[in-house]
Amino acid sequence: MTCSPGFSGNENALCHERRPRKGHKKSRQGCLECKRRKIKCQEKRPRCDNCVRLSLRCRYLPEAAAIATPLPAHRISPLHIANVFSLTDMRLFHHFLVAAFPHFPVRPDNIWLSYITPIGHQCEYLMHAMLALSASHLRKISPTPSCLSGPAQTHRLAAMKGLNEALSRPVSSSEEADAAIGACYALLMQSWYMDDGLQASLVLTRSCEWTTKWVRNQNVRSVLAEGDDHTKLGIMRGRCKDAPKFDVGFSEKAVTSVLALESLCIEEVQVQVFAGLKMTFELLHVSPIAAYDACMKMDSVIIQLSHPAFLQLLETSNGASQLLLAHLVALQLLMRPISCRERKHYTVTMYGIRMSTWIPGIYNSISDDLKYLMEWPMWISRLHAEGGLERWSLAAS
Repeated sequence: MTCSPGFSGNENALCHERRPRKGHKKSRQGCLECKRRKIKCQEKRPRCDNCVRLSLRCRYLPEAAAIATPLPAHRISPLHIANVFSLTDMRLFHHFLVAAFPHFPVRPDNIWLSYITPIGHQCEYLMHAMLALSASHLRKISPTPSCLSGPAQTHRLAAMKGLNEALSRPVSSSEEADAAIGACYALLMQSWYMDDGLQASLVLTRSCEWTTKWVRNQNVRSVLAEGDDHTKLGIMRGRCKDAPKFDVGFSEKAVTSVLALESLCIEEVQVQVFAGLKMTFELLHVSPIAAYDACMKMDSVIIQLSHPAFLQLLETSNGASQLLLAHLVALQLLMRPISCRERKHYTVTMYGIRMSTWIPGIYNSISDDLKYLMEWPMWISRLHAEGGLERWSLAAS
């Protein structure tokens, strides 16, 4: 399998030979406390001897996350041996655990903290993807953001190079499968916090889906590949029971704005995206879960586009395509009160710092004769930046 556009292989590779380990061999199925302390676990349940002796809480990974098959030596190198991470990276790793870890795929548990992050200790490109996400997230909320631009870019390029290499060969274990899918999701979420991340986010939305299907086709058990859109919708239905509804008048304004683009949509891809946006905006005020379901279908439209059609949509010189993308970004911004519930312990603030420069970027790039069609998306972008979008978009309680 080859990676989709957006993953380039021209970065310098970080290659490290695996050297023999000293001392005893740690257990791959031991409890989390023994893994944290890097000692051999007796694997006794419900509590191992080490935890009993030290009066510690003994916890094991879920059964689906217990990996019994050791990885080939040339595939993964322990990061403490590779010695490629700095003190700044330790700060980024802490921030990742506290605030920046992904919530995709949507699940009823925090699988990233309990399972994926430990894999990152053994998989260099996954760790790079995690640190890249953390750097871009922290950059958005830091008083000195410029100092994090370099680490964000460096880790992103290293993650992409490693991911490309991983996708060029079949996976042989659950760890390898989940590392590949996890890296895609981390890079996708990082793109949300990048000023120029619009195209990358669309590329990675497709890549996450394709990588998941690629893993399933190899019949390798993967925690991140479990479930589908129906499962995701079921989880979100429970979380949206008390979610706010969109105002009918606001929904009508959104429909009016996208309808103004209909005469410009000549190419087939533009017609498809236009139809998807129109349907989604029409369903916004029906119910929170109907709005979320419509957004999922909008994502499916992007994912299912042929490669040539997708490139047409990304064409920066095509005014109609850029206008459609501006409305697509506006949709993502106004969905914040519902989309934030994709996290198990959600916070609206985290969604308030993403995609903040994308619509103005499109406005500045299109020709002057089309700028009037950007009035509604630019209004949404301003409200988003000012923190007042919900006041205009949501129905009175």
